[in-house]
Amino acid sequence: MSNVLRVPSLIIGIVFSINAIVGGTVQIYSGKLGDILGYKRTLIYFSFGNFITYFLLFTSSHFNFSAFIFIPLFILNNIMSSLYQPSANAIISLSSDVPLSGFSILRIATNLGWAFGPAVGGLVISYFGYAAMFVIASGATFSAFVAYTTLGDVRGVVSSAGGLNISKANRSIFFLGAATIFLFIVVSQFTVTLSLYANHIAGLGSASIGLIYLINGLVVVTFQYPVYLAIRKIGMWNGMILGTVLYVIGYFSVSLDHSIYQFFVSMFVITMGENFVTPTGNALVSDIAQGKDVGTYMGIYNFFNSVGRGTGPAYGTLLLTYFLDPYEIWGFAVIPGLVALALFNVLKRNSLRKLSGTISPKPTLKK
Repeated sequence: MSNVLRVPSLIIGIVFSINAIVGGTVQIYSGKLGDILGYKRTLIYFSFGNFITYFLLFTSSHFNFSAFIFIPLFILNNIMSSLYQPSANAIISLSSDVPLSGFSILRIATNLGWAFGPAVGGLVISYFGYAAMFVIASGATFSAFVAYTTLGDVRGVVSSAGGLNISKANRSIFFLGAATIFLFIVVSQFTVTLSLYANHIAGLGSASIGLIYLINGLVVVTFQYPVYLAIRKIGMWNGMILGTVLYVIGYFSVSLDHSIYQFFVSMFVITMGENFVTPTGNALVSDIAQGKDVGTYMGIYNFFNSVGRGTGPAYGTLLLTYFLDPYEIWGFAVIPGLVALALFNVLKRNSLRKLSGTISPKPTLKK
């Protein structure tokens, strides 16, 4: 959008913010819809809509590359992508004896696409233009749609015919979600802020930036399973805390980067944080849901994530707009991560206190 449509960086950040917040809001209701209609059916409907919107993005970029047409289609595409996420996560949660293992395997599979998507996308854009990229994306999403039709239907327990009343959900999901808002403000620097910084300040081209994101996918594929084993040993709350620390270190280290190889190192640290946080967060939601109204709980959690993801790009582009010093840009960028770190430690202590109360109840005095 910046290079071709000449959209200002701050506007791009606002567009991504709208994307994330709207996408997160609809996930609450699409998760509830999955609980009622079935997760497979919901996944199929909205993944087909995702394919249609990618094809519309291709036609927009090929015939009339106007920001006034492209941006609404871009937001609609994100909505379609968001609508099926709670059902996809619910299927993983209910299909896995150990949800943490299921979400770790899912991340390995999806990041095979992340590993090669940005690098291939950068090369396709360089040689064939942006329109060709959306042709590939529409073909990939149609293939996914066909694959989803072969899945077995998994059903969880639903509170009532109308699904779970959001106000009656377990309070733990709201506490976890509130903490992840701050974390995902930092996490979302991954998209707009990092790429704009690498391009406009560090002077890297599209192909080089694609290679940086290639490192992300390769690190997930290579290290997600060892990280899963580590989380099994240290516990899920410690996994969230360690992942947050790695995120803060990784993003702040970008302030030191000048060459593509230095960006590779920062991306490695950032991705290791991602390896700890992403499957663990979903597994914690599964633990809270206990097999009941899983789609709705996943939708609520994803809503909070999306608030953070929505705030992050606008926050990051604001930093790029008003600061020139890399230490100021990335120093302020990771402050929300420190807030998240403090909140996760509080939630961990509360969780251990409840567990201790369950295992060893306080003895009563006999008269």
